[in-house]
Amino acid sequence: MKYAYDRDNAAKLVPLLESIFAEVAERRRAIRDMERTLGSMKREGASPTQISDVTAQLANHRRELRHTSKEFQSLGCVVDEHNPNRVIIPGSNGGLEAGYHWEAGETEVHANAPEGSVF
Repeated sequence: MKYAYDRDNAAKLVPLLESIFAEVAERRRAIRDMERTLGSMKREGASPTQISDVTAQLANHRRELRHTSKEFQSLGCVVDEHNPNRVIIPGSNGGLEAGYHWEAGETEVHANAPEGSVF
């Protein structure tokens, strides 16, 4: 399915993109913290049960983080591989090059994908 957004419709995506990015940030933070915890647990000789519990929680966070990528795809958008805080939104012709971009923390979309972005 080909997605196409004019500027107004691209701008309407911002609240949803913000919500997805909030989850991404939360999951990344949780993963980082759990990786540290897991490393400490292994060094300190925690029980295999404790280690497997944290490992399972870590796997869940990683899986959910992958799902956020699918949420962007379901909108026809892609995360810029050079700047993971930037989302590329297809333009009215359905192409990414003539589309828009939005960065986490911003309140509006900008015309045309930034130079150097890879789709």
